[in-house]
Amino acid sequence: MKPLAELAAAISHAPLSPERGGYTLTMRECAGAEEAAAVLEQEAEALGGEGARLHLGWGSFRNLDLAAARRSAAVLLLDVNLHQHRVWDAVRDALAGAADARAFIEQVVPRLPREPRLRQFADDTRGWLRGDLERRGSWLCEARPERFRHVRALFAAGEVSVGSLDLRGGSKGAARFERLAHALEALRAQTGLALDTLYISNLPWYLAQPQGFFGERHQPLLERPKASPLENVYTHLGHLAPLARWIVSAMRLRRDATPDNLQWLTETLGAEEFLASEAWTALGLPAKNLKKTRG
Repeated sequence: MKPLAELAAAISHAPLSPERGGYTLTMRECAGAEEAAAVLEQEAEALGGEGARLHLGWGSFRNLDLAAARRSAAVLLLDVNLHQHRVWDAVRDALAGAADARAFIEQVVPRLPREPRLRQFADDTRGWLRGDLERRGSWLCEARPERFRHVRALFAAGEVSVGSLDLRGGSKGAARFERLAHALEALRAQTGLALDTLYISNLPWYLAQPQGFFGERHQPLLERPKASPLENVYTHLGHLAPLARWIVSAMRLRRDATPDNLQWLTETLGAEEFLASEAWTALGLPAKNLKKTRG
């Protein structure tokens, strides 16, 4: 087993198995996403082969968009939803027999989990995925076939590892994040593989709500009964953010978002800017908790 896969196994806990399914593209984080991907890709091209870049993230296909844009050398995916793990299994299997992005879609659709229903924003999964063939920031964009080839090569080489790590904490949560941070630092010292992009999707926003992403109660998943889920999220990300070159976040609602049409803004931030962002206080984190660096 490769070091990153061993690390994923070492820090993982049992994933949740909600009645809502995994999702295969992203949440409604389109505003700013294409611009962020373009900037990150341009910088990666300028850097060339300078350093081995690791992408780490929660969520869905946005992770693969970023890994393709950055030409990541390895990917670590840490989703808490069992059904999203099933999605990644389907992706891995479909990529093995797909010559290009269009063929991949044909291969992956019959492999995707159907119960519970996938979280998607169109009735037809195949048609929904085909929309990414034209999306300029997508790893499936047909105008940029090298992106698909890069992601396929990562999976084929065993450089994509999947684990389960809840940003709220869960069983021994704080220790798991500390262990992850220390292991990433050691991995960089030993192999040169450095945390480059950290994608947190809109999870801080969701975990600041009274119920979790799947309608679950927060408290049973926290180590301390009176703990704040958002404070835990901030503390745990505080271990990882200083190690990353960029944090890609969609924790801030768009100005035109409404309760019946939630939309988030994708932002690309450095560690200090991310940890000091007023977006945290807007979600209810006390300002005194904000810090610029991890110690």
